[in-house]
Amino acid sequence: MLYSIERLGQLWNADKQITARLLCSTYAEYYIQKRMRRRTLTPPPWIPKKEEKIVEPIEPSTRILLQQFIKLEEKVNAPIIRANPHMSFKTPLCEMPQKTNPREWMPESNRVGMLARKIGVLPQWGVDGTRFLCTMLEFPRNLVISAIDPETYYRISMVGRRKAYGRYGARWRVTVGAVNGDPTKFTARYRATFERHGRFPVKKHMASFLVTEDAVVEPGTELHVCHFKVGQYITATGHTIDWGFQGGMHRWGFKGMPARKTTKSHRRIGAVGSKGDARILPGKRMPGHMGYEWRSIPGLEVLRINPEKQVMYINGTVPGETGDILLIKDCYHGKKKIQYPHFPTFFYEKDFEAEIKCNDNPDSPFVYEDGEFFARRLFRMTMPSIVFTEPEKFKTAKRDKTKAKTAKCFSTSTCHFVMLSLDIYEGIRQVWLQTSRYCRRLRAVSAARLPHVVLLGVFEYLSLKDLAQCMRVCKHWWTVLQYPDSFVWKRLAHIIIPDEALSDLCLLSETPSFKDKLRAFCYAWNPNDSSKNNYLRTNGFTVHRNPVAQSTDSVRGKIGVNSGIHAWEFMWEGPLGTVACIGLATKHAALHCQGYVALLGSDDQSWGWNLVDNQLLHNNMQICSYPHINNPPKYQMGERIRMIVDCEQHCMYFEKGSEFLGIAFSRLPPLKLFPAMCAVYGNTEVSMVYIGPPLLG
Repeated sequence: MLYSIERLGQLWNADKQITARLLCSTYAEYYIQKRMRRRTLTPPPWIPKKEEKIVEPIEPSTRILLQQFIKLEEKVNAPIIRANPHMSFKTPLCEMPQKTNPREWMPESNRVGMLARKIGVLPQWGVDGTRFLCTMLEFPRNLVISAIDPETYYRISMVGRRKAYGRYGARWRVTVGAVNGDPTKFTARYRATFERHGRFPVKKHMASFLVTEDAVVEPGTELHVCHFKVGQYITATGHTIDWGFQGGMHRWGFKGMPARKTTKSHRRIGAVGSKGDARILPGKRMPGHMGYEWRSIPGLEVLRINPEKQVMYINGTVPGETGDILLIKDCYHGKKKIQYPHFPTFFYEKDFEAEIKCNDNPDSPFVYEDGEFFARRLFRMTMPSIVFTEPEKFKTAKRDKTKAKTAKCFSTSTCHFVMLSLDIYEGIRQVWLQTSRYCRRLRAVSAARLPHVVLLGVFEYLSLKDLAQCMRVCKHWWTVLQYPDSFVWKRLAHIIIPDEALSDLCLLSETPSFKDKLRAFCYAWNPNDSSKNNYLRTNGFTVHRNPVAQSTDSVRGKIGVNSGIHAWEFMWEGPLGTVACIGLATKHAALHCQGYVALLGSDDQSWGWNLVDNQLLHNNMQICSYPHINNPPKYQMGERIRMIVDCEQHCMYFEKGSEFLGIAFSRLPPLKLFPAMCAVYGNTEVSMVYIGPPLLG
């Protein structure tokens, strides 16, 4: 009996192992259907609870004593750096840190942001009477909780694997807390966050910001509302208003059904899914949850700041309801990018005296009056609102409408001048009539009908962007520019493409015409979208990896594709090392990681083929060996591999020596995909040339 029970347990364990292997198989991802909600108001179960739901029975006298102890603890454990006098307690128990050399702001610097509470919307008026609809934001007791370096951020967080080393370089994670809370209402695990980095007061809300190394703010620093200046532009991020489940008319603005001859279907969306595959296609606009989307509104101008109340007025509206918490940071969009801010943040004792002297500077965009900072074009209550002027003494006499209109008399000199002008005009008219009998009037020629030689002479002085617009405007111009080896494309190729690439006969052998060479250069490697350990050679098509140990570096192309069929040709001009991958990646894929790993294919944002062991990689899993044959040949240094991406069929495959190697990846997402590669060997070089749509058949 005992043997039977033991045998049954072994079979049960074996069955569970087989089931687990099947579920964990690399092929299981392609067969298990995944359906996920777009948003949910319930946090995931693995996130630690924030508020304590168990209420302990405490006597009123004990509760009063506990509140007094909490207030005393806040005074004793005041922040280290007092940057906000309206928030700090004047206690002598806190020692100021040692002074260091002041850091200067650079255009590449990213400062920390702040947390704000939306108060409401109210109008403000300009000096000329213009009405501004402003949003009031309150910054309640912002305090820096922690600052984590990029290496630690990359190691401890899944988000850090994507953001610690992004396209703009290494970034620190600075966590800011706002709104002091009662410690007795929060869980011990949540309170440990503040005790771990220092004895800071417990905050109800926390958020993290990515900053550069020179803009890192020390933990314990209080953030002032004057961290932002009047006249600068900010970006507000938060959740939109949560409307709950709404119908198609409210959610998407549908017209609805007819008002008459309809029974209980006035606000329905109508019949759907009756044609084609007889199903609802993904992305169909239907009734559902409306709102509660994470949105960012950039380019909001700061018009007014009240330092005492920690309130800021911005021109425009922000997402969320009144009372919601928003993330406020500097704007980095084009001309609205911040210039010379308080760096790394605003310190009241050091910067406030210089700020209030703005009235003496006529070039300052703001003024200080009645304890507030105003934009110069904003109306202030101390300015006169109504100005009375004296009535005009002289007015134009109106015509007496009771009498008929009479002609005004000219002087004698005026009459002689008018008669002389009429005689001259009549003489010129007679001469023109006589000459027009013998001279044929020239016909106006349209620019769209000019000869090819004339158009090519005009197009020779245009840039590549202007030529692209000309080809889209007129069909005749498109026909003229369709010749790929005209001197227009030749001149542009010698101006844009480096001479080193044009003189290399092997590099651009698959692009014989100058027009194809220009297109290949536009699709080449992007030096601004690469790891810091890579650099682009002077020819513009070859990327070189520096000899850096324990590092995997990647690079993406300049232009991504999401429609049509495209082909690239790769050539590895150096040793492969342990990892040498080529493939596709989205704009969110990581470009650098520590160690020698296959970075291309390490997450769900990239798809790669490792040329060393012939393995296809995606989502940190080895899908299968490629090509799909027994004992596939190894890649030899210098061989040309062609990668073809079919965005219409959502698949990718490779060719080597005009030999089709089979489908590598299918069911690619309908996103903009960039060609990419990752390497680990020092001084290796990889060239990529875009050859356009492949020849099918």
